[in-house]
Amino acid sequence: PSASAPGTRPSTARGGKPIPDGLKLTLPADRAAALAELAAAEQRCCPFFDFRVHLHGPRLSLEVRAPADGADLLAELFGAAS
Repeated sequence: PSASAPGTRPSTARGGKPIPDGLKLTLPADRAAALAELAAAEQRCCPFFDFRVHLHGPRLSLEVRAPADGADLLAELFGAAS
């Protein structure tokens, strides 16, 4: 399977929860390469997004942050709760 298209939430993401200035998603660690592709694609169109990946054994967490003026786009693209 390929990464989600730019601007779409990864289909295997779970438990999106709000964090300061963004959202934290949890995914299987085997999605790391696809997640890197997604983050790179999003950076090309929306360089204000900040992506951070943390590996935790069989899972990884993705933190996506945006400045205040990008919060609506973050919610639209990644399903962030407001």
